Amino acid sequence: MDYLVKQLLIGLLFLMTTIMSSFHSSATAIWKTEGYGYVFDLTNHVKPLVYDISDNYCLLNHFLTDEAQRDGVTIDEKTKQLDFDKLFPLSVTKLGVLPKTCTSNELNGFQSNSYVFNSRQVLRVVLDSFSYHYAFTEEKELNWKALKSRWLQRADNNTTPDELQQIIDEFLEYIRDGHAILIDGSLNRLSHYSPRKSASEIRLKEYLVENSEFSDISQVYRYIYRQWIKNVESYFSTNKPAQYLADNFLIAKLKGGGSYFRVESFDAHETQEVMQKITPHFNRSKGVIIDLRDSSGGSDLVALQIMSYLIDKPLRIGTKSFKVPTGMSEKKGILVSPANIKPFVGKIVVITSHLTPSAAEVFLIALKARNNVIFIGENSYGALSDALIKALPNGWGITLSNEFYADSEGQSYEFVGVPVEHAFEFPNIKDLEESKDSALEYAIKLLDEQPDRN
Repeated sequence: MDYLVKQLLIGLLFLMTTIMSSFHSSATAIWKTEGYGYVFDLTNHVKPLVYDISDNYCLLNHFLTDEAQRDGVTIDEKTKQLDFDKLFPLSVTKLGVLPKTCTSNELNGFQSNSYVFNSRQVLRVVLDSFSYHYAFTEEKELNWKALKSRWLQRADNNTTPDELQQIIDEFLEYIRDGHAILIDGSLNRLSHYSPRKSASEIRLKEYLVENSEFSDISQVYRYIYRQWIKNVESYFSTNKPAQYLADNFLIAKLKGGGSYFRVESFDAHETQEVMQKITPHFNRSKGVIIDLRDSSGGSDLVALQIMSYLIDKPLRIGTKSFKVPTGMSEKKGILVSPANIKPFVGKIVVITSHLTPSAAEVFLIALKARNNVIFIGENSYGALSDALIKALPNGWGITLSNEFYADSEGQSYEFVGVPVEHAFEFPNIKDLEESKDSALEYAIKLLDEQPDRN
């Protein structure tokens, strides 16, 4: 869905802003990151520059440079770290001068007066970015030498921008990675493919054909979504009104006595204040149903902050590593500590769908490490890695997955999604026509059946 891609790009913008606004100390120098392929030139603190580098080229990353010059960027010289998402600080090394590839002018970007569009050059940077930084080369059995040779043959000096976009589109369809997105200079999506094909898309297209009152698939999506929300609300208690909090949280009391909690995004919207307010409500209910079926990406930090209110002791939820030239970095454990109020440690039923992506999936692997949680619905989206953004010479950008998440048992869910114990289709056309929500009904039943461990 375009909605999902939009949310992924919103999460990407959030990450970019966080990268550039994390530190308050000064480290005027040139810094190279471990992994990620960035060089930060902070020699002019008024005009910081961020470069994408590889053995073959150095290219100004206009996305990150624009953010840096707008918001500023500093690196803690004492720790030599750039804290960009607070799960892993990004380690940096001080350089005496810029790498030679950054001063050779062998690769000009669109900002240069001498720039001339070259489709093979743009395509080569796309392929180099993946070969250097893609975390799932082994899992997908990708031979980058052969792939580069094959795909570069598709472009020549006469290839137009539109034709190049089509070539990259076909390459991304071949890769099928949830965070592999071609964007233009304004972060608008040009091409993207979900990790796996969804049967619901076929059913919704069939629904469009069968119902002439809809002119296009976007109208079907909007109608289906409104009907689904209406059906969900029919299970809410009328004694206490549902509350929308901070734009992306919904809390409601269910007719059966449980709590309903929908997280529509994992963006930083007063998360701590919201959880401080609603956790006591959770503790007064027989259990909590967390609905993530229409949730979206955002910040892993927000996901773990929510999780901190659902545990009573430190919990190791999994590991994270990132791509480096020699393979993958050392796996580091992700630890969540409980919040400073009485947590909710009772029954949780989580409802997910194939549209539950990114930071929402980090939340899912955190819940997997907790006792007394049941997962129902559909396997999640299958895109846990953050989206690494790389600039292209013509002003476009490409994002890709350069990180590897595993749960507390070492299992990865990239491309396949976090699994469920009981399957329910989303959206369910039959449910919508019958004004019910089978998954929510089953979740309510599970709250009644599970023994209370509070």
